[in-house]
Amino acid sequence: MFLYNAEDIRQADRKAVELLGMPPAILMENAGKGVADAVKRYFPSHSRVLIACGGGNNGGDGLVAARHLLREGYVVTVLLAAKEDNITAETKTNLGILQNIGCLLIHSETKTDGELTSLAAENDLVIDGLLGTGSKGAPRGEIGRVIRSLDKAVPIVAIDIPSGVDPSTGEIEGEVLAANLTVAILARKIGHEVMPGRAFRGDLVTTDLGVEAGLLLPEEGRAELLEPSMVSGLFPPLSPFLHKGDRGAVLVIGGSERYRGAPILSALGALMGGSGVVIAAVPADSLPLLSPHPEIIPLEIQKEDGVITPKAWDRILDRWGGRFSAVVIGPGLDRGVISRELVRRVWVEWKGPLCLDGDALHALSCCEDLEPRPSGTVITPHEGEAGTLLSTDRAQVGRQRIKSARDLSSRFGVTLLKGPCSLVSDGRRLRVNPHIVPGLSVPGSGDVLSGLVGAFLAMGIQAFDAAAAAAFVHGSAGEFLQNQKGPHGITASEVALELPSTRNRLQAPLGKEGP
Repeated sequence: MFLYNAEDIRQADRKAVELLGMPPAILMENAGKGVADAVKRYFPSHSRVLIACGGGNNGGDGLVAARHLLREGYVVTVLLAAKEDNITAETKTNLGILQNIGCLLIHSETKTDGELTSLAAENDLVIDGLLGTGSKGAPRGEIGRVIRSLDKAVPIVAIDIPSGVDPSTGEIEGEVLAANLTVAILARKIGHEVMPGRAFRGDLVTTDLGVEAGLLLPEEGRAELLEPSMVSGLFPPLSPFLHKGDRGAVLVIGGSERYRGAPILSALGALMGGSGVVIAAVPADSLPLLSPHPEIIPLEIQKEDGVITPKAWDRILDRWGGRFSAVVIGPGLDRGVISRELVRRVWVEWKGPLCLDGDALHALSCCEDLEPRPSGTVITPHEGEAGTLLSTDRAQVGRQRIKSARDLSSRFGVTLLKGPCSLVSDGRRLRVNPHIVPGLSVPGSGDVLSGLVGAFLAMGIQAFDAAAAAAFVHGSAGEFLQNQKGPHGITASEVALELPSTRNRLQAPLGKEGP
């Protein structure tokens, strides 16, 4: 499913007017009626409604919704947070209609903060028509005051986008009005699905403008929301004559005296992800942890001062040559000059697909002289690791997730920025994973994900597609487990073991079986 930004919507409105001959007043009427219909459907018993309107078209949509709700017997109050001489023409027309039919209108500037809070609390529902897709930056002036003052204990329905959320990025720069339901006009926006904006939209429904959306929107949006049918199509078809070597071979390099289990979880993720051969190149400390999984091939490698030495790469090549399809490096590697030089060697000398996770990302942050690798590189940072790579902090990355993912991909390769609604960017394209699974916030979950990325790279899936598929499958597995046992106590091993069933469920509707 494509996601759109504010400019896409502006162009769609222009196309409706100039090419289809639809007057702006008709567009506003259709949008506002769609909002009223959603309120009736989702809040049938909420009879007293406060509609907070700004002076733009979003406010006009709210005024239209007010008229339709009045007709249905709702008790409606309109709170206008704009001067009447500073509103758009269509909004002014609809305001006049409401005044003519006797709708209660209150100008927000006549009320104190406390009175605004009390006004909201006197109603069953608040409709947010303050700011729409044309807004940018922190809410200012009277709009900002109204947002701060409205009682958040009352259910809120946002028209198109919650006020304060950037529709094109999901960023939040100031006050925001969290919604229980958002009624998207015409199409989903990027800000609906990308954190932190995603956390404020509540449930989401879409209403049209009276014509098929495809007549107005560009053929492709600025981002894609991952869906089962799309992800399923990223996997190669299953041949009945498949050999295990055709499934690809993954080499996992990791482990240290402090972090012995991380590479085992990564290797398990690769194995359960469908790789035909999985090699775990680990120090002796980690080898006993492989005993429950004899399918994973162990390779003991040297360590120095508790961490793997750069000479371990020579041992790997001596033993296996180039007989692996993809490399995963970093799980449990630990930090320091020694491990940094190992990462440097692998980055430079390995020419095939490569996934870097965990402490390999910290090593990258210390190797600013490294040249970009060829295509086929995936990094999987969480916000803290991304902050280190970008010489900023976790909070800044969290505020600007799209920009951070794109900046990382321009320097290091395809980036899978982890977290709720994880992002995948190759610098040009952007995909959004819809999963929000608190049950996955457990030790080792990211290690399993890195192994899954490695498995998909080893199958020959391109790096951007492999990272997107891994994010979605990993999230789906976690979601399934969370639905079965709740958000507490899920282990990374359980997530890995759920991966095969998740892929089978994902691909079964299309009659395909994963390798």
